[in-house]
Amino acid sequence: MKKYALCLGYLPKTNYSGFSSQLHDPKNILTQVISAFKEARLVDLEIDSEIRFASRTDRGVGALDQIVSLNAKHSPILPEINFYLSDSIRVLGLTKVSSSFHPRRDAILRTYTYYLTINDDFDIIIARKMLSMLVGRHDFRNFAKRDPKKEIGTIKDIKTAEIVPVADGTYQIRLSSKSFLWQQVRRIIGHLIEVSTGKYDLEYTQQLLEAKTTKLKPPTAPAEYLVLETVQYNDVQFTYDQKALHSFQQTLRGHLMDAKAKTALYEFITGHLRGKMV
Repeated sequence: MKKYALCLGYLPKTNYSGFSSQLHDPKNILTQVISAFKEARLVDLEIDSEIRFASRTDRGVGALDQIVSLNAKHSPILPEINFYLSDSIRVLGLTKVSSSFHPRRDAILRTYTYYLTINDDFDIIIARKMLSMLVGRHDFRNFAKRDPKKEIGTIKDIKTAEIVPVADGTYQIRLSSKSFLWQQVRRIIGHLIEVSTGKYDLEYTQQLLEAKTTKLKPPTAPAEYLVLETVQYNDVQFTYDQKALHSFQQTLRGHLMDAKAKTALYEFITGHLRGKMV
């Protein structure tokens, strides 16, 4: 058996329960992907313990570059896998990897993008100052939801934290780090809204970063405007299925054109996909 890594895209939709290891859940995106692997005769009927993925995403969060690895019985044929998936989940790319490759542990950088439509009460200058405070190595215990099943460190190194306009009144907030805590990005956005609309000042941001308790958690922003944009690796290059990319782009058009913020999200996502097309 040879090992492959596949690049997945899925829409930001709340009718999925998210992308996680909860394989007993039929609404879990990974459960549906593994089912397609089985139908395409890539893995046996029993769940392959060697199937791994790059990043967990919550209900409603979309992805352009979710990475899944598996030991396959034969070379994956992307149109065949996609035949067994809904149009809102697509396998977009493929590459052969070494037997030691692990999509979560080997990732060197993850980038999430959040789309926010603002009004006149939102202070973009304060927003940029607040985001600049997050860059570097900080304790983000107050910007995360604790998983009672796991004891993990809360210190993370943020490489990029920026907000830029993408359409009239809509901004793209991009956060990059080697890894993130559960709900970290959405709580950062929740606090960004608090500070930028005058509820709190930047001293409170500093307090959140320095506090050793977890009683000050900001609210969690809605998931539907968050996308896992990229997962980067050293020396891993994907070959993309052009038909799958075009099909996914058209599905995005139908899904995202119904609201202003989602229109901006559509423009960004299709631009991102267009960069893979030949």
